[in-house]
Amino acid sequence: MKFFCSAILIVLSISTSLSQSEGEFSHLSFDSINDTIQKYSYTDVDRTITAANAYILKSQRENDLINEWVGLNAIAVSYYHNRMFKESSEQSEKNMHFAQKHNLREQEMESLAYLLDLQLVVSDVSTQLEYYEDLLQLAETYKSDFYKQVAYNKIASVLDVSGDTRKAINIRKKSLDFFENKTVDSTFTQKSINSKIVMISFYLSNSYLELGKVDSAKLYVDKIKQFSEKDLDTCYMAFSYAAEAEIAYTEKRFKEAKKLYHKYFDVCPTEYDLIKINYAYLIGKIELAEGNYHLSSEILQKGLDDYNVTSVEEGFMKDYYEKLAEAYKQTGNFERASFYFEKYLTSKEKQTELKDSAKKSLLENEREAFRNEVNSLITEKENKQSYLNYLMLSASLVILILLFVLLRFYKNKKANEFKFEQLLAKIEAAKQSDEIIDTKDEDLEEKNSNDVPEDIKQQILDGLKKLEKQEYFLKQECSSYNVAKKIGTNTSYLSKVINSHYGKNFNTYINDLRINYAILRLKNDVIFRSYSIQSIAEEVGYKSADSFTKYFKKDTGLNPSFYIKEIKNIA
Repeated sequence: MKFFCSAILIVLSISTSLSQSEGEFSHLSFDSINDTIQKYSYTDVDRTITAANAYILKSQRENDLINEWVGLNAIAVSYYHNRMFKESSEQSEKNMHFAQKHNLREQEMESLAYLLDLQLVVSDVSTQLEYYEDLLQLAETYKSDFYKQVAYNKIASVLDVSGDTRKAINIRKKSLDFFENKTVDSTFTQKSINSKIVMISFYLSNSYLELGKVDSAKLYVDKIKQFSEKDLDTCYMAFSYAAEAEIAYTEKRFKEAKKLYHKYFDVCPTEYDLIKINYAYLIGKIELAEGNYHLSSEILQKGLDDYNVTSVEEGFMKDYYEKLAEAYKQTGNFERASFYFEKYLTSKEKQTELKDSAKKSLLENEREAFRNEVNSLITEKENKQSYLNYLMLSASLVILILLFVLLRFYKNKKANEFKFEQLLAKIEAAKQSDEIIDTKDEDLEEKNSNDVPEDIKQQILDGLKKLEKQEYFLKQECSSYNVAKKIGTNTSYLSKVINSHYGKNFNTYINDLRINYAILRLKNDVIFRSYSIQSIAEEVGYKSADSFTKYFKKDTGLNPSFYIKEIKNIA
């Protein structure tokens, strides 16, 4: 249900002015038209768009570009409220281009931030991260501390979804430190600063719960509880109750959790269907945990029936379907349990099938720009034939250079593809992972271990196998000293046994284990493939992407990025 949490965050944290026939609104003020937009934004998209168009027309007549963008953004927001995600994404893209064209810096960043949230349902994680990097670059270019923090926290949310919770925590801690030391200025009121502290603390608490560190989660709940409702912007008190409720649920204090969830939703009561189904999920999972299986299935089923999940949302319903399947199973309704368990499995699969459909407007703009360029060249050809000949000669030279580069690229690509096929063959042929890459060192410190007692030698080999099963080699602390200490021997004996038994030194032994692990996990784990090279490197025990890339290429002949790309193609 992470999608629903993200959606609620959008509702709470995105502040937009939302904007009947044009004649109906022509005599009204911006505020009055805006009231109509807010009234119908969740329930009547056509009426909202009509009002928003009137808002836009009024802005154009008054030459008010900022309010014109506000009207355009109201359309995107209404599409989102009515779960027309593709349309909302396309409109947000138009809004961003409008802001860029008229040099509306804050509106450009706001459009991009809103567009990024939508990629969760219209695209994929890698595209979302690319957009977040764009937002961060814009924020740095325009020297906007606010949108820089927006970008950091959105990147953290994506890392949470991707499973890199620890990195998300580090990012949020830095952002929290920024707001705790922020002073009031034209951008930040004291309430807005407090609200950001509360929101970030809530997500830090959730992240620590994800890692099973309840005490750490409680520290951030205590940080939230230092604020009262009057200290915060509207609705932000909900984060306090939600954080306490999650901890109570984790500690199996279900009655207390239920009361806190009710308070969470009572802070800002709404008929918004996205929030209502989230409410059904939270209360339903508590009833399930308490053993009230019939009540749980009724609550969850009604929430689902009232919501009417769209096809693009199916990939985010995994937890909901899993709880509903379990509730029905416990009531003895095995037919319904099987039905929702299958939907649960389908939902897991759909998480990897979401495609990017947010580029349509951009492609149309590029097509138009290309037509204009061609027309310009035709005119230039008619007026300046000699100059065009010179250009054509230059272009020919460029093409020749490009052909040379492309031929070289193609040759390298074919070589890499051959290496990739060889690596796949190794993977298929290997009976166990350590047979894929098995490097032998010619220059060994100790080529035999005759002076190591047989019982010690066996103890070391058994200890190494045990540590391999525990995947200790993935830790950056994995050194010959620490391995020897864990096995209960010394580094000299350890080195001799590894040299003699494996035909390699200690560092080669560890690198082979790490690279074999990376090869298999990248092949089999879709989420792992979406990580950055730096994150993958850290995950398998290296401190830097450069070190990981060096050893991966040394052992396979391929760059990790090429291997990942080819694995995606065959997947």
